[in-house]
Order: sequence, then C-alpha cells, then structure tokens
Amino acid sequence: MKKMNKIVTFTITFLLMTGCSQWQKPYYDYSDVGKMTNQDYVDHLASLGESYLSFNKDRQEKISSQSKDYLNEIYHRIIQNNEIFLPKRETVFFNVIQHTTPFIFSLPRSQFFISSGLLKKFLKNEQLFVAALSREIIRSQRNLYERNVVLATGNMTTEQMLQLMKLDLATKEKINEWSYVVLRRSGFDSSALLAWIQLQNKNPLDFALYSGDRSQVSREEFAFKNFLVKEKKINSELITLDEKNSSKSFYKLLSEIRE
Repeated sequence: MKKMNKIVTFTITFLLMTGCSQWQKPYYDYSDVGKMTNQDYVDHLASLGESYLSFNKDRQEKISSQSKDYLNEIYHRIIQNNEIFLPKRETVFFNVIQHTTPFIFSLPRSQFFISSGLLKKFLKNEQLFVAALSREIIRSQRNLYERNVVLATGNMTTEQMLQLMKLDLATKEKINEWSYVVLRRSGFDSSALLAWIQLQNKNPLDFALYSGDRSQVSREEFAFKNFLVKEKKINSELITLDEKNSSKSFYKLLSEIRE
C-alpha cells in the first residue's frame, strides 16, 4: 500500500511538471522586429543604383567593350594586389553619366558612377583617375557608407545620390590612408592621391556638390600631408603628375565621352 502511494505521488508530480511545460504560454521576443541590420542597409543602398540609372537613362554614356575591359583591368589589379583587405569577388559595373558636375561615387556590390564632367575637365591624367577610383573601390568593398534609408520612388537624382555619399572627416582620413597603401601595393602612383585631394581643394565651386564643405576638404588635405610626413614620403609625393604617362587605353576612354 505504501509502495502504491509512492507511485501515485510520483505520477501526480510528473503530471504537474509536464502539464506546466505543455500549457505554459510561450514567450516571443519581438524587440528586434522592424530593426534593420547592417546588411539591410547595404542591400537597400545597393538597390538605389538601379533607380539612379533608370532616372538618368538618357544620360548614360555608351563606352566601347575595349574601354570596359580597361576599367575592369584597373579594378581587378587593385583587388588582386590587396586581396586580404579587399576580399570580395564581385561582378563590377562601371557607369559614365553625362553631367557637368564633377563626381565619382560608388555603391555596394561594386557599382561605380563617374561623370563626364569629371573625366573631360579634371581627370586628364590616368594616375589621377586611378587614385580617385581607388577610394571608391575601398568604400564599396568595405561598405563604408552612412546609414540612410531612402524611399525608393525610382527618381534618384545626382544631387540625392551625392548627399547619401557624405562621410565625416575622420572616415575620409582613414580611407585616404588605406588608398595610399592600396595604390602602392598595386603598382600605381600613390602621389596622385594627394593631387586628387588638392584638385578638389583648388576648385571649390566646381566640386561643391561632390566634396561639400571646403573647410573639410582643406582639413582632409592637411591630415593626409601629416600622414605622408609620418610615412616619410612627403618630399617624394609632392610632384607634378605628367599627363604624357597616361596609357592609350585611358585616352581612348576619354575620346568616347561626349562634351
């Protein structure tokens, strides 16, 4: 009888325990619902490239397959010589937009946008062009963009895109330092990077939409010169770029761009 009582007691206890686990109201944590992750921001920003091109479909420059190969070659040369820092292997997209405003910007997934005004008026030297492009390759590969969410209306103007590309001074300084190393490792002229920053500083009205506050560009140049001093490269970096050193492929690209 005592043994039976023990069995009954155990059975009741077990049923109470299992009953609680079966009938207890489940708890769901909804605190993260609606929050965007870093990848969400990256995907959203990357998707804006299609809207921008759609809005500027009549302004897209048609470049030859040879020029596309030339641009791809520069891109892959930089990637392959910096594979640890730039690890992504993506299909690259180069888009030249007919626009008088000088600009070059990137979006995630190796999307690059360059204005005809920048190429025809300012980037007449190949090394200068590569220096400007190197910074955008780094931004696209490392997803260096501010967190922004834009309503996708299909009407992304150049002004809106350039506003989204703004960065704080500290981030710009770091990108310049990385670019300097990337260019050197790729066998390009790293002195062109300083020339690219100085070009923006010397033409504030032309680059107002692209560079933003002139005082920030001046501080950017000052910071980069300090970096060169620390690298003991300041004397060798302050040279005049020779346009004659540009390749035939670069001049062919320029010749295909409309005024």
